[in-house]
Amino acid sequence: MREDRNVRKLNRWIRGTCFAAYYWLTGRRSLLKQVDRMDELHRAPRSDIDAHVRRSLYHLLNHAFRTVSYYRDFVGLGTLSESTAVSVLQKLPILSKDIIRKEMKRLISEVPGRKLRWNTSGGSTGEPIRLLQDHRMRNLSTATKFLFMRWAGHQMGEPHFLIWGVPKATFNETISLHDRIYRRIHNKTYLNCYNINDDVLRKWVDCINTRRPTLIETYADAIYELSQLIISKKLDIARPRAMITSAGVLTSNMRETIKRAFNCPILNRYGSREVSDIACSCLASDELHIDEYSHFVEIVDDNGNLCDAGVEGDILVTLFTNNTMPLIRYQIQDRGMWALGSCPCGRTTRRLVNVSGRQSDYLLASNGSKINGTALTTLLYPVSGIRRYQFRQVEKDKVVLAVVPKDGINRDFLTKEIQPPIEKLKSMLDAVSVELAIVDEISPSKSGKYRYILNDLVK
Repeated sequence: MREDRNVRKLNRWIRGTCFAAYYWLTGRRSLLKQVDRMDELHRAPRSDIDAHVRRSLYHLLNHAFRTVSYYRDFVGLGTLSESTAVSVLQKLPILSKDIIRKEMKRLISEVPGRKLRWNTSGGSTGEPIRLLQDHRMRNLSTATKFLFMRWAGHQMGEPHFLIWGVPKATFNETISLHDRIYRRIHNKTYLNCYNINDDVLRKWVDCINTRRPTLIETYADAIYELSQLIISKKLDIARPRAMITSAGVLTSNMRETIKRAFNCPILNRYGSREVSDIACSCLASDELHIDEYSHFVEIVDDNGNLCDAGVEGDILVTLFTNNTMPLIRYQIQDRGMWALGSCPCGRTTRRLVNVSGRQSDYLLASNGSKINGTALTTLLYPVSGIRRYQFRQVEKDKVVLAVVPKDGINRDFLTKEIQPPIEKLKSMLDAVSVELAIVDEISPSKSGKYRYILNDLVK
């Protein structure tokens, strides 16, 4: 037994050394210290957090007013200083996806950051947008992920499973050498959840029991499916130290089912591709602690007025970390409310509760497999002419893909461009037919949100 413990300690030391070396060799050795600073801020006196927020807002707004054409139009809203930064911010208009599409070029800074990359929003409402993001944002986004993994009790280098969407695995594309090295050093194992059936879930059970991860990071709907199978079939499953769920609304029923199957703490993480991870729950509460190191969050009513604690409203996010394309008062199209009181964990950052708006449905393949909604958005990333879309399963053997083209896009050209993704979708759905409908508009749901996937077979 003592020898086993010594071997585990040695393995942790080796992996920790490799982990640190990787970030030193890639020029990101300060990233791990950044995680420590973030962690300290979450437990700092509220006055220190407020000071950090005001300072970060001041620098962001000063940069935007000076170097971003769109925000230069609003310079006269008030004298900008650290003490007035919040009030000046709240005079700015809400930034919607429509505005981002219309003002794309004017939202990009004349003084951009380094190593720029285009990213696409997750499209959970069927309205994807493209965003230009820089190296600093990606680094701090990684630091935030590491911070939340630390809250779950995970130590870098320990076995880490991700039940996640893996587009390259779904579409049989080659994983790059860098990605393979990255996964090995971080001791990551991916279980692709874009296409789920009982056989796939049983393979996951075998893999988890063999590798025994200390942390499982997972789509909420995918781990719920796995948990239901474990309970119904009375399967043995290795208990991780903790689990982090994301990419969907974690309902109370889902949480109870997952806890029953895995018997471990569950942390729920909230974020998006546009603004990275915004908040995460802790081991002491289901409420979501805002990452105020990198984000300023507002909750507003239908008239744009700030909501009091306990009152539901629309969530607006201001991201401090992307100077290349600042997102200020970005309407993420989710709703939530502020928590009341303090958290038993001792962290002093503000907390969200009752966040809603991102629960995914599935499409059902003819063989009974469930196709995860995020896989469907990935299919359409390469198609440039789409204004809005919606997948709808109207019959057991029929799916309709409704597409609203962007202004000026030739419909015949769009039909041709969208055929490769449709053929991939057909292969995923097996014998289910896919019908393309080019339409002028897609009606919102009763809640007012555009749902990008609907399944009429699921009531």
